Amino acid sequence: MTTPTERDANGRFIKNEADSTEINHGADDMHPVSKILFGWVENKRTPLALLVLVIVVCVGLFAVDVFHHRHEYLHFAEATGFYALWGFGAFALAVLSGWPLGKLLRRSEDYYGEADTVPNDVEDKQ
Repeated sequence: MTTPTERDANGRFIKNEADSTEINHGADDMHPVSKILFGWVENKRTPLALLVLVIVVCVGLFAVDVFHHRHEYLHFAEATGFYALWGFGAFALAVLSGWPLGKLLRRSEDYYGEADTVPNDVEDKQ
């Protein structure tokens, strides 16, 4: 692929017609090993099957939690579903803490300067 060298009046690179053709890979371009390993993903029923699998695993783990007696140091940790709620709360806290952390660390919108400026190596044709 060639790097375009021409620029328009605003300093943006002009894309060549030869570079603008998109490559459309079909199923014939897939490696045979990847077909074996990941071919099941193309099935229309895969999302439903995965959802059913997750529900069955969750119900099974809940059944084990109901019938399994734990001897915890803290009494409230013996409550049914405690570790599921604790894990969900910790994960929610980790995800939601990204919002204020992003506000703190994110650069301002004009960090790179004005958007309507022309690069230094392009003559202003106005």
